[in-house]
Amino acid sequence: MSFHPAVESFLAKSRELGSVLGKVQSAMYDDLRVRRAAPEEPNVMPEIDGYGALTDLYLDGIVGRYSARQIEDLVMSGLQECYAAIDERRLEAVREAVPEFDQLDLGLG
Repeated sequence: MSFHPAVESFLAKSRELGSVLGKVQSAMYDDLRVRRAAPEEPNVMPEIDGYGALTDLYLDGIVGRYSARQIEDLVMSGLQECYAAIDERRLEAVREAVPEFDQLDLGLG
Protein backbone atom coordinates (compact mmCIF):
# COMPACT_ATOMS: atom_id res chain seq x y z
CA MET A 1 0.00 0.00 0.00
CA SER A 2 1.38 3.39 -0.92
CA PHE A 3 0.57 6.71 0.65
CA HIS A 4 -0.15 10.06 -0.87
CA PRO A 5 3.09 11.67 -2.17
CA ALA A 6 2.90 14.39 0.50
CA VAL A 7 2.69 11.72 3.21
CA GLU A 8 5.60 9.78 1.65
CA SER A 9 7.67 12.98 1.60
CA PHE A 10 6.79 13.73 5.22
CA LEU A 11 7.75 10.19 6.30
CA ALA A 12 11.07 10.41 4.45
CA LYS A 13 11.88 13.76 6.06
CA SER A 14 10.91 12.35 9.46
CA ARG A 15 13.32 9.44 9.02
CA GLU A 16 16.06 11.84 7.94
CA LEU A 17 15.41 14.11 10.92
CA GLY A 18 15.47 11.11 13.27
CA SER A 19 18.84 10.10 11.88
CA VAL A 20 20.24 13.63 12.25
CA LEU A 21 18.93 13.93 15.80
CA GLY A 22 20.57 10.60 16.67
CA LYS A 23 23.89 11.91 15.37
CA VAL A 24 23.42 15.15 17.31
CA GLN A 25 22.70 13.27 20.56
CA SER A 26 25.72 11.03 20.09
CA ALA A 27 28.01 13.96 19.31
CA MET A 28 26.73 16.22 22.11
CA TYR A 29 26.35 13.68 24.89
CA ASP A 30 27.11 10.00 24.32
CA ASP A 31 30.50 10.24 22.58
CA LEU A 32 31.76 13.52 24.05
CA ARG A 33 34.59 13.71 26.58
CA VAL A 34 36.19 16.91 27.88
CA ARG A 35 39.43 16.88 29.86
CA ARG A 36 40.96 20.03 31.33
CA ALA A 37 43.74 20.62 33.83
CA ALA A 38 43.29 22.69 36.95
CA PRO A 39 44.76 26.14 36.24
CA GLU A 40 46.89 25.99 39.39
CA GLU A 41 48.20 22.45 38.82
CA PRO A 42 48.50 20.85 35.36
CA ASN A 43 48.86 17.37 36.89
CA VAL A 44 45.28 17.45 38.20
CA MET A 45 43.05 16.71 35.24
CA PRO A 46 39.39 15.68 35.55
CA GLU A 47 37.46 14.36 32.56
CA ILE A 48 33.69 14.66 32.10
CA ASP A 49 31.31 13.20 29.57
CA GLY A 50 28.71 15.07 27.55
CA TYR A 51 26.22 14.79 30.40
CA GLY A 52 28.65 16.50 32.78
CA ALA A 53 29.43 13.37 34.81
CA LEU A 54 32.98 12.75 35.98
CA THR A 55 34.39 9.86 33.92
CA ASP A 56 38.06 9.94 34.87
CA LEU A 57 40.47 11.79 37.13
CA TYR A 58 44.20 12.08 36.53
CA LEU A 59 46.31 12.89 39.62
CA ASP A 60 49.86 12.40 38.41
CA GLY A 61 52.21 12.74 41.41
CA ILE A 62 49.70 14.79 43.40
CA VAL A 63 48.72 12.72 46.42
CA GLY A 64 52.00 13.12 48.30
CA ARG A 65 52.33 16.85 47.60
CA TYR A 66 48.94 18.17 48.71
CA SER A 67 46.48 17.69 51.56
CA ALA A 68 43.09 16.14 50.90
CA ARG A 69 41.45 19.58 51.07
CA GLN A 70 43.93 21.02 48.57
CA ILE A 71 43.35 18.11 46.19
CA GLU A 72 39.60 18.68 46.49
CA ASP A 73 40.05 22.35 45.58
CA LEU A 74 42.29 21.47 42.63
CA VAL A 75 39.84 18.87 41.31
CA MET A 76 36.94 21.33 41.61
CA SER A 77 39.00 23.95 39.79
CA GLY A 78 39.67 21.47 36.98
CA LEU A 79 35.98 20.57 36.83
CA GLN A 80 35.08 24.24 36.48
CA GLU A 81 37.43 24.41 33.49
CA CYS A 82 35.70 21.37 31.96
CA TYR A 83 32.22 22.81 32.45
CA ALA A 84 33.34 26.13 30.97
CA ALA A 85 34.56 24.36 27.82
CA ILE A 86 31.83 21.78 27.31
CA ASP A 87 29.23 23.88 25.46
CA GLU A 88 31.74 25.04 22.87
CA ARG A 89 33.06 21.50 22.51
CA ARG A 90 29.51 20.18 22.05
CA LEU A 91 28.90 22.50 19.11
CA GLU A 92 32.26 21.56 17.56
CA ALA A 93 31.43 17.86 17.92
CA VAL A 94 27.99 18.29 16.36
CA ARG A 95 29.38 20.26 13.43
CA GLU A 96 31.89 17.46 12.81
CA ALA A 97 29.21 14.75 13.01
CA VAL A 98 26.51 16.65 11.09
CA PRO A 99 28.07 19.06 8.57
CA GLU A 100 24.65 20.47 7.65
CA PHE A 101 23.98 21.34 11.32
CA ASP A 102 24.14 25.12 10.83
CA GLN A 103 21.33 24.94 8.27
CA LEU A 104 19.04 23.05 10.67
CA ASP A 105 16.67 24.81 13.03
CA LEU A 106 16.81 22.61 16.14
CA GLY A 107 16.94 25.34 18.77
CA LEU A 108 20.41 24.22 19.95
CA GLY A 109 22.74 26.98 18.91
